[in-house]
Amino acid sequence: MNLTWSWQKANVAASLWCIAVGVAMMALWLAEPAGLAARAPWLFGMKFNAALAFVVVGAALALSARGVRTLPAVLMVPVFVYGALALSQHLFGIDAGIDTLLDTPFVDIGTSLPGRIAPNTALCFMLVSAALALRALRQKNDILQVALGFATFITAAAALIGYAIALDFAHDWIRFTRMSFQSASCFVAIGIALIFVGTEAISYHRLTLAGVLGLVTYLILLTMAYYELSRYEAAFGITFSSTGPDARSTLSSLVLISGTLYGALIIHLYFSSRRARDMAADLAESRGRLGAIIDNAVDGIITIDDRGFILSANPACTRIFGYAPAEMAGRNVKMLMPEPYHSAHDGYLGNYNRSGEAKIIGIGREVEGRRKDGSVFPLDLAVAKVELNGATIYSGIVRDISERKANERALIEANAELEEFAYRTSHDLRSPIASSMGLLTISREMLSEGDLPALGQTLQRMELNFRRLDHLIQNIITITRTRLMEEDDRPIDLRALVSEAIDALSHLDDTKRIRIENHVPAELTIVSKPSKFHVIVGNMLSNAVKYHDPKEAEPAIDVRAFRYAGKMRLSVEDNGLGVPPASRHLLFKMFKRLHPNRSFGSGLGLYILRKSAEALGGAALYEARDKGSRFIIELPDGDHHEDQLDPGRR
Repeated sequence: MNLTWSWQKANVAASLWCIAVGVAMMALWLAEPAGLAARAPWLFGMKFNAALAFVVVGAALALSARGVRTLPAVLMVPVFVYGALALSQHLFGIDAGIDTLLDTPFVDIGTSLPGRIAPNTALCFMLVSAALALRALRQKNDILQVALGFATFITAAAALIGYAIALDFAHDWIRFTRMSFQSASCFVAIGIALIFVGTEAISYHRLTLAGVLGLVTYLILLTMAYYELSRYEAAFGITFSSTGPDARSTLSSLVLISGTLYGALIIHLYFSSRRARDMAADLAESRGRLGAIIDNAVDGIITIDDRGFILSANPACTRIFGYAPAEMAGRNVKMLMPEPYHSAHDGYLGNYNRSGEAKIIGIGREVEGRRKDGSVFPLDLAVAKVELNGATIYSGIVRDISERKANERALIEANAELEEFAYRTSHDLRSPIASSMGLLTISREMLSEGDLPALGQTLQRMELNFRRLDHLIQNIITITRTRLMEEDDRPIDLRALVSEAIDALSHLDDTKRIRIENHVPAELTIVSKPSKFHVIVGNMLSNAVKYHDPKEAEPAIDVRAFRYAGKMRLSVEDNGLGVPPASRHLLFKMFKRLHPNRSFGSGLGLYILRKSAEALGGAALYEARDKGSRFIIELPDGDHHEDQLDPGRR
């Protein structure tokens, strides 16, 4: 149960009690049951005016508790005036005419004057009305309200206890004008609400306040008993002891000793409560710091009991597994595991509880986790066993290592690719050099023999070797530049760039018989890195030209570009030789020539195409046609203008 909410209920209980008692007493006075008054005159101890005042006080307390400010304070003004006038009548011996203003009592129950309330009742009305007006206006508790509540409670509690122990002076300050037990009960309820509700605002501990209340009430009752005893001795000349100290001295000693002991107990309670409060504050601060650390941890932290049911999970677990903490709490932790871990977990945990044989606990290892969407991913898991208050719990720290594993795979692939690149490059570089060196020896012999026609053919072969070598070196430079060159994004006019690439190929003999159509819309642009994009378009077009079908009557190449689904798609489609199905898995690999008899390139063109697309955050794709091929580049669309050819598409 929430303690703050429980103490707030004291406001409701006190207000309802005051209203209920007040309404009941008003009804009794208006009904005028003479027989009941004769049989039980004590029921009519609360006067009509006092009953009405308690109804108003109860309503004001309820309204104040609900946050109303002005109305409760206004309601307390007539109650305070009523209490002040009633008290003045006793102090100055006047008749203000308020005793029978609203109702004339039908029966005399032996009070000093019909309808007149006791001075302690009048004083309590003044104290209560002032405290409730302050609370309503300030909307919080303070030391002055607590002090007024203290005085009200002590006065009313002394009266109630006086009824219980037959000590008349406790409720009857003036003869035959007493605070009724109904009034005393209402004032005690209101005093509790004033003292204990909202006490946190003034930094006082409730146990300390309760102890002080008990001490003061006890001492006042002893003092009243002493006064009564003294009055009886003076009035009747009674002596209670003839050999030792008289009764007053004995009672005085009792008051002193009990007060000292009670005061020492209160002091001890006060310092104990302060220490407890400080410890609680330190504990709350420590828990807050620990909670902040756990909640903001990058790694997921899960605690389970010895049966495997989840006790808690921090927010990082939501990011890792996709479940909200409430979805995980109370369920078996194997919900986060794929097979075979899912089925084996309960058996493993039971075996560990029986034998202590650990496979993960206290060791840690790489395992697999299962997300809410069912996907499986790698994670690091470290589990610690914690003994807490005789119970065993397990704390697990999980880390999603999907990115690390992907990087490891990429590194392995890159190393393998690098090894292959180094081997093939050294081989392809050495081959034309070795061939040219052999041709140089032959050329020297031909030159010495004067065989010039044969020498010319040999030099042509050497030239071809060097061209192949230069082409390979240019490709290597392109690959290196694609990976390492830093370049800013700029708007690119796609149609103009494609036209430039087509013009760059116009010197090739094969290009003259090929129809190359640029279907890219004139208004289509993309924000990207111009140099890398130029490499992509150049490779796509040169590849289409290189592998055109010489037997095709009308060889054609069509270039298109458009936007869709947040991407820019550039395609080059031809009716050339195509790619044999058995060789399609080698597309975009290094040093793979799919038509070696048709072209004597380095086999790096499509590889460069793929790497350039990936450097721009895109991908290279291939689609086989009935006749020929379609190579596609998909890139993130850095230009957010609408496609005029397809409105609504971006």
